[in-house]
Order: sequence, then structure tokens, then C-alpha cells
Amino acid sequence: MNILFLTHSFPYPIDEGIKLMAYNLIKELSARHKVSLLSLIESEAENKHALELKRYCQKVETVHHVLPRSPKQRLFNTLFQKEPFNILQFYSLDFAVKLKQMLNEEKYDLVHFNFMNTTFYRNDIPEDMPCVFCSYDAMSMHFFRNISAEKSAMKKFYLRNQWKKLERYEIAMLPRFNRTVVVSPVDRDWFLDLFKGIQKKPDISIVPIGVDPDYFKPVFMEDDYPSVIFRGIMGFLPNIDAALYFQKEIFPAISREIPETKYYIVGKNPTEEVRAASNSRKVVVTGYVDDIRPYIAKATVNVCPMRVGTGMKYKIIESMALGTPTVATAFSCAGIPELKHGENIMIADTPEEFARSVVMLLKDKNLRLKLSENGRKMVSANYTWKKVAEKFENIYQEIVN
Repeated sequence: MNILFLTHSFPYPIDEGIKLMAYNLIKELSARHKVSLLSLIESEAENKHALELKRYCQKVETVHHVLPRSPKQRLFNTLFQKEPFNILQFYSLDFAVKLKQMLNEEKYDLVHFNFMNTTFYRNDIPEDMPCVFCSYDAMSMHFFRNISAEKSAMKKFYLRNQWKKLERYEIAMLPRFNRTVVVSPVDRDWFLDLFKGIQKKPDISIVPIGVDPDYFKPVFMEDDYPSVIFRGIMGFLPNIDAALYFQKEIFPAISREIPETKYYIVGKNPTEEVRAASNSRKVVVTGYVDDIRPYIAKATVNVCPMRVGTGMKYKIIESMALGTPTVATAFSCAGIPELKHGENIMIADTPEEFARSVVMLLKDKNLRLKLSENGRKMVSANYTWKKVAEKFENIYQEIVN
């Protein structure tokens, strides 16, 4: 099969979750199919990473596009434009021209759209061209849930405006794809509810995110005992909410019980509010790190106290693959049906329950080993990139045939 991938950001280096699926899917599929990539880039310097993708792709094309980000541009979109800002933000006429050129020069069996930001280019492709849209999350749900976490009245207004635009956009656009793929039942159910009473509905499949078992494997290094870690992009509202919620409402109870415990907040783009949480003795905010694995592997416990957001929480899967036991809210676990409290994870929703679960793990090495072993088994049985690629291949075959 000859597949054309469209991405709104170059899939390498893998420094954020949205690049993860694209890179690993291209890597796996290239062993059995011809794959080409067309990607937006914000800087010509990103082209130096093209060599990595050329290992797997027959053709790698990039289009330079500086994203509009100013408050004035967002205000103009809020007041005068029909489509959501984060859709128009990634639309480039040069990209559309290059896309049409590639389709004219070569016969592709299918076009794979990676994430919502690429979907406006569906307008530049013939309607009879087989197209798969990998949505990951339900973006309208993401904006809707962020409204409750946002403190600024102005930002709440903006999020509410974009949420409604996204819902209208999704209703119009999703049925134009042969298949929409999401990573969890939660996102599928959101879309199904959105399309209630609407005649033309999308065809939706669930394919979870995977993990590379050779890259994320247990590393035997000195444990930074007692310590807990929360990781993610720290300019992302759901992660900011979770990191500060843990620091303010959960960590003090843990510190009272085990005073020497350290809390690591690891991830790029920490906001001023997140940086302000840093305390050299107990709370450490690292900012960007080149390799997340040593930080997870050294931590005694991984925490995932998410309260808002969408999709499958990859931070749980990665930590399990590395053998670090996890305490998470039920909300965080919603996209991973194999998770079982007390068997491969600890699930806690109130600050008191969450603190008790972390303390229990910090004090009980046998429980940590049990969760670690069972978590690794669960990941290797269900969440490898090989299994993910096979599911996408089945979807592609259904559509093309």
C-alpha cells in the first residue's frame, strides 16, 4: 500500500505526545508499505531532522509556515471567523499546493491526516480519495473541559467560543473522512453524543497509543528514594492543573508522613506559576529534559492526578513500561480499560485518598514490586507499536478494499 502522511509539526524529535503516534506508526508501517510524509515546519532548522524520517519514508517533504499566535489574531478569529483558530492557524496555501502536487505526481492508496490541525486540507483533496483522520482526542471535549480549569474570565470566554466552533467544525468535517481514529472510548463516546440526531455520522475506530518496549524498558539505577514524579508539557493547561493540584492539596500530607519525600515536575515550557512551585529542598521543576527515562526510572512513584483533559494518558503507559508504579485519578485511567486498582495501579480521587496511596507505596516495597511487574506485563500485552500498526493496517485495508 502507498500511504501519504500529513502532519502539522515534524514528527521528530519526539518531544511531545502528538509526534509519538506519527513517528512510530511511520516506522512500523514502512516495513510493509510505501510511506511518504508531508509536514509543516516552523523553522528551516527543523529540516536537519528529515534524515531520521528518510530512514523509513520513500519521500519527505516540508513546508515552512510561521504560526500566527498574537492575541489580536485570536481576537479576530473569535469575532469574525467561522472555523476555530487552531484549525486556520495551521493552514498554509504553500502546503496545499505541495499536497496537490504530490497527489498529481504519484498514486497514493490513502492519505493519513495526523491530528485535527491537518483536517482543513481535506478541502484540497478529491472527495473520493480514501482518507483516515487520526484525531487522538476529541478536541471539542478538550476545550470544553479546559473551561472549568481556567481561572481567567477572558480566557474562559475564548475557550467557550472555540469549543462551540470546534463542535460545529467536527460535525461538518468528520463525516468527510472514511474513518476517524481516537485513542480511547471516552473520546469516541464524546463524538457519538455530538452526532446524536445528525443524519450524516462519522465512522469511528479506537486505536490506543503504543510504547516501544526496547526504548522504554526497566533501567537498573539507584532509586531516588523517596520521590514522586509528574511529567508532561508544562505549558499545557491540564498538566498545569494536575501538577499544582498535587503540589498544593496532596503533597503536604505526604510530606507530613514522610518528610524527606521529593516531588519532581518534569517537562518543557513550565509556566511562571509552575516554576514558582519549585523548592530546592522538596519540589523540583526541571523544565525541558533530553531524556525522560532516567527521571521516571529513578522515581519511587509516578503520579497522574489529572482532573481535566482528554484521551489516553500516555504518561501512565510509559511509567509502567519502565517499571515505576503509578497512583492516578480515575479520570486519568479512563482511556486504559486494563487498569485495575491494587493490581497494576493505585486509583485515588480525593486528595486524602491520593496521599494515602502514595504513602502506602513509598512504605511498601512489595506492593511497589507487584504493581511494577503487573504493569509491565499489561503494557507488553496490549500497548506495543507493532500492535498499534496492525490495527491501523486493518483499518486501511477495510477502506481501500
